[in-house]
Amino acid sequence: MIDWIEKFFKPAFERFEQKDPGMALDLATAVLLIEVGRADHVQDEQEQAAIRRLLLERLSLCEEEIDLLLKHAEEEADRLVSLQHITRMMNERMSQQDKLRVIEMMWKVAYADGEKHHYEEHLMRQVSDLLYVPHAAFIQARLKAEQAFQT
Repeated sequence: MIDWIEKFFKPAFERFEQKDPGMALDLATAVLLIEVGRADHVQDEQEQAAIRRLLLERLSLCEEEIDLLLKHAEEEADRLVSLQHITRMMNERMSQQDKLRVIEMMWKVAYADGEKHHYEEHLMRQVSDLLYVPHAAFIQARLKAEQAFQT
């Protein structure tokens, strides 16, 4: 019974980490995208569609697996107290280029509804700093996302 209770309350990151460390990184990425979508306190359908599309493009998962990943990511985002454990894991396991791709994806979510809110930008600056992404690369990712949105 105690094992079942511990398993039930164990955060998805730990469960994913034990089964597939790569999946834990996918979950971390999804959580950050969801956090950007929530940063302006409006859960917009365009941003949610962008999150789904970006994950489908980036990850080699089928639609059902993306649905499950997003379900777990929503649960983790609801429990999220700090970005520290997510970004620490990403720093330990992701290349600088992969971390930059995550920042770019975050920007694309921010622009998905047609406007960038200052809360979204603040969150992305915080994540960028925690992932040790240089400011110039942060700005390049922003410009790339703006261009993608305008086309």
